[in-house]
Amino acid sequence: MEPVDTNGATCDTYRVKLYGKLHFLKRLKPQFAGDIRYQEAFRKEFETGYRMEHPNIVRYLSLSDDGILMEYVDGETLSQRLSRHPDYFESKKNTGKFLRQLLDAVACLHSHQVLHLDLKPDNILLTRINSDVKLIDLGCCYTDTFVDTQGRTNGFAAPEQLSGGAVDERTDIYAIGKILEKLPRRHIYNKVIARCTAESPEDRYQTIEDLQNALFPKRRHRLLVPLVILALVLTLGFYFWINRNQPSAGIAEPQQESNSEQPETVLVKEIVQPAEQRESKVAVADKEQQKIQAKQSPIKSDLSEEEKAFLGQPHLHIATTDEFSRYKQQLDEYYSEANAFLDDTANFQKYPTHHSYMTRYQEILSRTLARIKADEWFCPLYESPMNPVSTYTRKYKDRLEHRAFVNGNKLP
Repeated sequence: MEPVDTNGATCDTYRVKLYGKLHFLKRLKPQFAGDIRYQEAFRKEFETGYRMEHPNIVRYLSLSDDGILMEYVDGETLSQRLSRHPDYFESKKNTGKFLRQLLDAVACLHSHQVLHLDLKPDNILLTRINSDVKLIDLGCCYTDTFVDTQGRTNGFAAPEQLSGGAVDERTDIYAIGKILEKLPRRHIYNKVIARCTAESPEDRYQTIEDLQNALFPKRRHRLLVPLVILALVLTLGFYFWINRNQPSAGIAEPQQESNSEQPETVLVKEIVQPAEQRESKVAVADKEQQKIQAKQSPIKSDLSEEEKAFLGQPHLHIATTDEFSRYKQQLDEYYSEANAFLDDTANFQKYPTHHSYMTRYQEILSRTLARIKADEWFCPLYESPMNPVSTYTRKYKDRLEHRAFVNGNKLP
């Protein structure tokens, strides 16, 4: 049995070898061994730790008259790591890994109705291999069966803990904020630290999950990649479905023909006839008549009856230039509320987190979409894949989505 100096206030600690394996032994100091309060706190620590099964919480193995036997962790405390290797947390990857594992361990405690109440750098170990977190020392913890707690660390204890008031998850969150203050490059987490260490528990993050979402916001734009791929596949499938019976057909660029008396027509599809047919005498003789018909009708006159019937369906209506202009104006009107929301910088104070800001933005979009659905003239153009307005609409919505993404990521 080899003494290990951990600077414990109430316990002596040892490294012991049993059956060829190293263990960690913890026993009360002689001056506290006869005090029933410390005896009960000692038993509480073991019984609480024994039921915790988490890779980032030290394992409690047995309790005897000799003390508490735990797994031995070959590593150093967070305080020692910050002192000996101050450049370790200069890496964003290392800091992110440390915070994820620490918050996972505390979340595990909270899910078992346990508050640690003594979170500090000296109670967080980092293993020598892989620098994994091991949370230790549940001597001050609060559980639903052991309500009494002995001890605290003033520099990390929340105001309600110092005053003897009611404690809850937010008391541990306060201590995590104080730990963040000790890390290098703490300015990155200024907003998070300020909220964690707020004087009133009501002003802090309410749960560990809230704190995790603030430190590691979910990137919604990652979902766009599979959605874009799906859209491309559906578009190609729709294209081949249209042209499966037209092996010689080609797609020409959309055309606009002007006339001082007739409104221009924006076309989305023109069937290109074989060269010998285009040059036939009949086609030349009817050329002028076809132009007139094309100006008067939204559907090209040289299409087959089947194609005209297909393109003449209400949901595939082809917009004229006048309709296109009116459509663009109404599109601006429908999305005016969303644009105004994104333009208003005061919303960064009103909605201080990424989640709250984006939730409000999505509510505005939902109302906008409901109004669009109710517009019997506007909605068919808005949803039709055959209209030239679809390209304009897609780019318009992409710009809107980009602005929301940029604004949302300015917030924690």
